[in-house]
Amino acid sequence: MSISITVKNQDQKPTRLTLENTNLIIELTDSNSDDNNQNHSEAIDFEYIYSIDHHDGKLDIHTATIQDLQTKGTEENGNQTLTNIRPKETKWILNTLHYQIDTEHAAATEAISEFVTQFKNQVVPHHLALSETKVIVVLNPTSGLRLAETQWKTIVKPMLITAGFTESNLTKITTERDGKTRALAEALGQRILSTSEASEPVPIIISMGGDGTLHEVVNGLSDATTEKANGQFRLAVIPAGSGNAFALGLNIESVEQATLKIIKGLNEKPFYFMDVKFGHSQQDEEWQDHVEYDATKKPARLLVVMSWGFHAQIVSKSRYLRYFMGNKRFSLVAMFLLKFLQQYEGELVLKGAKKFNHEKEQFDEQLQTITLTNDKKFTYFIVSKQHSLEKGFKIAPFASPLTNDMDVVILRDADGDTLTKASIEAFQGGDHVKSENVEYFKATELFLRVRDKAELCLDGEIHDLPSKGILHLKVEKSSTEKSSFTIFI
Repeated sequence: MSISITVKNQDQKPTRLTLENTNLIIELTDSNSDDNNQNHSEAIDFEYIYSIDHHDGKLDIHTATIQDLQTKGTEENGNQTLTNIRPKETKWILNTLHYQIDTEHAAATEAISEFVTQFKNQVVPHHLALSETKVIVVLNPTSGLRLAETQWKTIVKPMLITAGFTESNLTKITTERDGKTRALAEALGQRILSTSEASEPVPIIISMGGDGTLHEVVNGLSDATTEKANGQFRLAVIPAGSGNAFALGLNIESVEQATLKIIKGLNEKPFYFMDVKFGHSQQDEEWQDHVEYDATKKPARLLVVMSWGFHAQIVSKSRYLRYFMGNKRFSLVAMFLLKFLQQYEGELVLKGAKKFNHEKEQFDEQLQTITLTNDKKFTYFIVSKQHSLEKGFKIAPFASPLTNDMDVVILRDADGDTLTKASIEAFQGGDHVKSENVEYFKATELFLRVRDKAELCLDGEIHDLPSKGILHLKVEKSSTEKSSFTIFI
């Protein structure tokens, strides 16, 4: 069933607005045009409309839409390299459509009122008590290109207020250096759990920064629920960092789109992370069953990636270039490391695992324990919960933060050409996993023992693992019987 009204646009031209299925149809009839009574029509999906204002004879419709989905072309000679294959950023724009309505006739006024009521019910979910919901944004002003503060003031906050959130219920907390953000998030979580009333909407916590910021926020909030039963957190992520892998795993590509997800509130789901433990073992055989864990280290929950070898070295060596080069720094450092390519020795045990079958282009169905030993050295080793570590770089194409597994991508005894080819194919929709040179697994638990002292990348931060040290990863769910921990998707 559709409903229509006739209004005037900013040029005083008659315009018909129609609600049809999940779209707003805008038809402009210009009787003075060369084509007499020609209709000019466009459709806007309700998904991209976040507020409707009806006041003083005016109707304002607020939208956030995609402007550009083009990708960068390759160099003139057609060759693809690690420096020219990155996709162009998707651009979103905010726009307000202004219309005048006829308030002199009772019938028109009644029709407008019915139209607006039906419009609001379909566009902004009526079950959300936006004006009563508290929003706390944990903002990292140094993430990515250092635009988070500006984006909060000019995009996120205005969108939330326009949609119906109350400005007095919006609170901003700025992150702190040297790992203090985790403690800040823990204190925030404890405060929410101790002060929230059952009759009030559960507050929304926004992590606005990169994957490192999100890592600290989730770990801190999780620390707050350790001794607290029935804790509930509603988490949203607004990508303002360099890679924004977690947001990409939820198919969120921009600040505007992420804010739209919060306003709509249509989907809140638990997510999965990788629980991390460090230890060692004196056993030569079945060592994974005799691990002595380091009790001095705080629990760590990875949302994005653990890597060792080539990828970890890229992250380690490019840390100091992020403010000057953005994501291009990864390609520059990668090309340097390719000239001095190293191999790494270690042992790997995967439990609850299945391997990607290159011929069938799908994972084997049977779960098993898979062991990779020192018969081949490791060149590239990555474990991910997200399909892309940055936009376009689909390193683990079947990974998802919403599934109970982690994706493991490995190249062993690979040379520079093989690694370069695999990297380029990762930018081509993840085609590298079809190659016989790439070993691709899904698993629920993982044990890695390195031969020599190694640098590991854990959600973008570099950690040292001593010689013969063991890393243990296990997939866990954010929501348990004791606590509910959901993410806006």
